[in-house]
Amino acid sequence: MAFCKNPFDKVLSAVQKQISRTQLPFLIAIDGACGSGKTTLARALADALGAPVFHTDDFYLPFALRTPQRLQMPGGHINWERLAQEVLVPAVQGLPFLYRPYDAHADRWKKARSIVPQPVYIIEGTYSLLPALETYYAYKVFLKLDTDSQYRRLQKRESEEKLNDFINRWIPREERYFRHCDTARRADIILDTSDKN
Repeated sequence: MAFCKNPFDKVLSAVQKQISRTQLPFLIAIDGACGSGKTTLARALADALGAPVFHTDDFYLPFALRTPQRLQMPGGHINWERLAQEVLVPAVQGLPFLYRPYDAHADRWKKARSIVPQPVYIIEGTYSLLPALETYYAYKVFLKLDTDSQYRRLQKRESEEKLNDFINRWIPREERYFRHCDTARRADIILDTSDKN
């Protein structure tokens, strides 16, 4: 596992090296703490590699399926089974596929999206490195940041109500998942995106 502080250049260089010696298709996972820059990094890599990006936020578990037992599991509110079945399995097999993003705020399905086979795919979002999904990825990235940087970034982008929700609900859930699944240790590269770096 490599550890570095220069997010884009280091990841792009490492990924390009891996792609050159790996059989395609090539799946990249970008996991990490909220506010750490996962979406920004995914967009930059997508632009450089011409790769589609899939967000774990589109694979939240519908409300009707959120049983207490399921939600006790670290990352249990993510429908990782559907992410694997609709996206990861056909992607690694080089097949075209159709998937439907789920809007967890409105509890409704969005319009289905059709994907033609690509050489590279990017899966972005916390919980993308759940153990059940790990074997699909050729390269795994984990983004971390310090608490002060995280708070400042969330404060800039979220309302006060949503900020409190992150502090009281989403961050503790993420941290539980990171601890339970030892997520950072299983990554190929760790990026520290704290403001001081």
